[in-house]
Amino acid sequence: MSNPGRFTSKKLDPALSARSLYGAELRYYRERAGLTLGELADLLHIELSYLARIEQGERRFDPELADVLDRLLDTGGFFVRNLTAGRSAPDPNKLSPLADWERLAATVKEWDATLVPGLLQTDAYAAAVAETYAPLLADRPTRYRWEARLSRTPVLRDPKGPRYLAVLGEAVLHRGLGGPAVMAEQLHSVAALIRRRRITVRVLPLTATPHPTGTDGALRLMTYADESPVLHFTAHHTGNHFTDPGAVNLAHLTHDLLTAAALTPEDSLTLIESTADAYRARAGAAGCSAREHARTHGPVRELEHR
Repeated sequence: MSNPGRFTSKKLDPALSARSLYGAELRYYRERAGLTLGELADLLHIELSYLARIEQGERRFDPELADVLDRLLDTGGFFVRNLTAGRSAPDPNKLSPLADWERLAATVKEWDATLVPGLLQTDAYAAAVAETYAPLLADRPTRYRWEARLSRTPVLRDPKGPRYLAVLGEAVLHRGLGGPAVMAEQLHSVAALIRRRRITVRVLPLTATPHPTGTDGALRLMTYADESPVLHFTAHHTGNHFTDPGAVNLAHLTHDLLTAAALTPEDSLTLIESTADAYRARAGAAGCSAREHARTHGPVRELEHR
């Protein structure tokens, strides 16, 4: 059984959504009954992690479970009476770290014309992105949303992580954030994830004509086994979430059109690796030049100091 401590220690915020309020009430009635999460999960014959995510407002309430809980916890019919709230979609603009949404997703689809997406970023590349862009963001909420894009690669290394499909503009490969060494490491990291079959990445060539709605910013579309899809759209250094079916359907169409216009996965991998190798060669040449300069001019500086 999972460690219940890592679930019960999480502070609940009923103000996040109707579902979060519903989950907070579940914790209230559970604790009133003197039951731990594990004990209640055993009584219900369900996984502790599943019950914990309901309590944290991350999973929808099952109608049959609502009825059983009302009887088991003597709630006066609260859960059945408020089942609509327990099955409502949370407001993604209020909830939670973006990483929570990604961790629970079944699939993640991305398009970015400017940067390597956060789920693929190495720490060095993420630091270079933050150093370049974050200082331009004056207000704290905007800066927080921007920095939420940064490195979260462990999600993709998890065997139970989401299926990941990305389309990157070719300019992403040639925008040398952090210098050649950082870019070489970043692109080789992406290539390694591709070769381990953890992700699928396609590159949209500079010569391609992308769908107009795909050029205005970066999009991340997340789908779930038992939740409504969530769209995260970033433009002009700000990000917003949408669950509106119209916006989600447009994002699906946009990603499909961009995918159709992009290189094949095999050709994309070849381009990513060849660009990474070119960066590595440049980084090596720069290192040799620096060492040669130090060897040539070092004694001069030593004599000058005498």
